[in-house]
Amino acid sequence: MVNTYALKKTLLHLATPYFILNGLVALLHPLTRFTPGICDMLFKQCELDYYEIEIYFFVICVVAIKNRRCVSIESYLSTLFMFAKAGSCLLFYKADIQVAGWYLLLCIVLLVLVRTPALEESSEMKYFVDGSLKDQLKSDPDTTWVVEFYTAFSPHCNAVKPIFGAISREYTHALMKFGKCDVLRSQGTCEEYGISTSTIKAELPAIVVFEGGKPARIVKQTNSGKPYVMSHKNLLRDLGIQEFYDSALEREKNRGKEKKKK
Repeated sequence: MVNTYALKKTLLHLATPYFILNGLVALLHPLTRFTPGICDMLFKQCELDYYEIEIYFFVICVVAIKNRRCVSIESYLSTLFMFAKAGSCLLFYKADIQVAGWYLLLCIVLLVLVRTPALEESSEMKYFVDGSLKDQLKSDPDTTWVVEFYTAFSPHCNAVKPIFGAISREYTHALMKFGKCDVLRSQGTCEEYGISTSTIKAELPAIVVFEGGKPARIVKQTNSGKPYVMSHKNLLRDLGIQEFYDSALEREKNRGKEKKKK
């Protein structure tokens, strides 16, 4: 079943200037190559030669390989834009070095001026540092906490960011909350819950569900050397998000009944 709320948020996110402008620049070579008038000005002929076809297929293959474990459409498009721009720059250079220079300048200006749009997450998302997570779990054991252990410099963590944000928006509840824990500022907390920050083990991001103040479920980027695909579907299933959410709703109902009795 399609989550229309999540789909609407994703489409709105993709309709931002960052994705629209980068998409146009990434496709600038084929657009100019097949547009009458512009093609005659920039190229000697308007039909693709063998070298250009090779570059197109090479870019397609590289993007397909790089994105085989892609977990979000934002990550997929970012990879596509990067390699498409590189291929376009090479093809423009083949046609005219001056045109290639202007295209490269356009890419740099776009990189500097158009920032990646901020990814929306639950307004109640809480950020933890060493010790604060443990204190929160002790003070509020009735609340289920879903916490992502991350580092800002990890490409895997950045790829999972929109997915975790979408799940937090969908499932945040009075008795089910979401948080993030920066591992660089929480070494002691990571050790306590068995999460390695080593780049060799590559366990980050790691997402833990705390029930009753204790870890109930956990998924890591890499488990026993095997990579885990942190897609929206996989996280909902393997973390049991829906089950914990239903449990939170049930606990809230029981609280309401107890208050009425009193």
